[in-house]
Amino acid sequence: MNDDTNGRPSVLTQLRRMDPVIFGVSAILTVAFVLWGVLDQKGMIAAVGKAFTWTTVDWGWLYLLSAFAVVIAALVAMFGRYGAVKLSRHGEKPEFSDFAWFAMLFGAAIAAGIVFWGPAEPAYDWMTVPPYFHDAPMSSGAAVHAMTYSFFHWGLTPWAIYAVLTVAVALGAYRKGLPFRFSTAFYYVIGDRVRGGWGKVLDIFAVIVTLGGLATTTGLIAFQLSAGLKFQYGLVLGKDAAYLIIGLLTLIFAIAAYTGLHRGIKFLGTFRTWVFIAIWLFVLLLGPTLFLINLTIDATGQYLLNLVPMSLYTGIGDTTNWLGSWTIFYWAWWMAWAPFVAVFIARISKGRSVRQLVAFTLLLPSLADMLWYGVIGGSGIKYNITGALKKNGVESAIFATAHHLPLTSILVVVILVLIVAFFLTVADSASVSLAMFTSREEDPNKYLRLFWAIALGAVAAVLAATGSLQAVQTASIVTAFPMAFLLFVVIYAVFRGLNEEIRDSSLQDVAEGAVQTASYGQSMSDRLTGGAAAVNQERAGTD
Repeated sequence: MNDDTNGRPSVLTQLRRMDPVIFGVSAILTVAFVLWGVLDQKGMIAAVGKAFTWTTVDWGWLYLLSAFAVVIAALVAMFGRYGAVKLSRHGEKPEFSDFAWFAMLFGAAIAAGIVFWGPAEPAYDWMTVPPYFHDAPMSSGAAVHAMTYSFFHWGLTPWAIYAVLTVAVALGAYRKGLPFRFSTAFYYVIGDRVRGGWGKVLDIFAVIVTLGGLATTTGLIAFQLSAGLKFQYGLVLGKDAAYLIIGLLTLIFAIAAYTGLHRGIKFLGTFRTWVFIAIWLFVLLLGPTLFLINLTIDATGQYLLNLVPMSLYTGIGDTTNWLGSWTIFYWAWWMAWAPFVAVFIARISKGRSVRQLVAFTLLLPSLADMLWYGVIGGSGIKYNITGALKKNGVESAIFATAHHLPLTSILVVVILVLIVAFFLTVADSASVSLAMFTSREEDPNKYLRLFWAIALGAVAAVLAATGSLQAVQTASIVTAFPMAFLLFVVIYAVFRGLNEEIRDSSLQDVAEGAVQTASYGQSMSDRLTGGAAAVNQERAGTD
């Protein structure tokens, strides 16, 4: 019997809907990693450290090249002849308004990382100075260049990664009728093999890399919440803080994943967006307004001027591995998020043109990130929170900044709420996406959603429990390593697909024109024949 007494699919029926290969391999690898972290934490930390050094030092150049390549590809796709290609099969119209569409794609792609690093990164770089620049630490020049690097890490480059992969997925899904999966992005390279073994390998990778990227985000959130409770309220949770915080948050979104309470999560996403805007306006208007405006404008000019050289800067001669800890980490983190985010954005982009998709996924989010960093990060520099960073770590930066603003107690509570809201909305969407990757259907069952919700929490807890920020960062850097190669394939797939669609559209236009011409010619022939017959008939009658 396939259904229970209430007419709902039975547990056995729902389990049959999962893809046994993709789910089985992904689940085994995930459980194995969690057990490794629990049973041999020291060994895992040592291996993580070696992996971090190997990927950032020996292969950092690859992350830089692939990230720069997608920027060029995104701009060509938007401004070139490809921009008019529609992401639809039969001329469908967009499902959402421009504002709603942008709000959804921006919300899916941005998590609490922007709250974590918003004030921390500019202040840290102001204090230490990135090796690309040669300013005196904590000088006015260092302030501008610190913000410049923040714009670089959260501007065009990361969003180009999302944009190009989204175009690849959308082309395969809307023009070829393929499912919304990571493997669909490679259709124009390997063809129907995306439905077979190669597709399964790609989707297994998508599951693992998504877990790695989200585990990094979850670990950072755990550190930040713990720091906030300690900084503001003196509440010290001890060495088990990561377990406690991640465990509680995992319980909440696991319940949402199992029960299907996604309306509440979606409401939380809208609420989160307005809180995000409110905090930005609060700091801009009640903080050092003129300084923030001037710093943002100066840094924007430096960012545009140095975009290409910073993109290709490999850090030769730098012995601190600054590039690995910052730029390479960021590119890997964004790459790790790309499969999950690209599939989501593609799903909500039906009827959009390539130009619209790239503009809304590349330009507008970059501007939003830069405005956030300019105000929140600029405040951290103006208020000189470097002492708090040295004493309490970078995770305390947002709270140290809040202490210099009015209504501190209320502001800290709002920030904590924002962090939790960011996590819950993204984690809920991620658990659904992971379930989609491992299911035969686009509407995955609740057991798959529940499994991946718990798996995400378990991986994050194992990493965060080490107490090492590097271990948390390495989850993204190592799992995203193949993405640095695959992005070149994705770029090839995008332009091969776009050229094919343009060619097919041209042939279709020619064919339709020929049909219309033939139809018109036939119509004229009928009219002329009919007219001649009428004249002959009239003459015959006269005779």
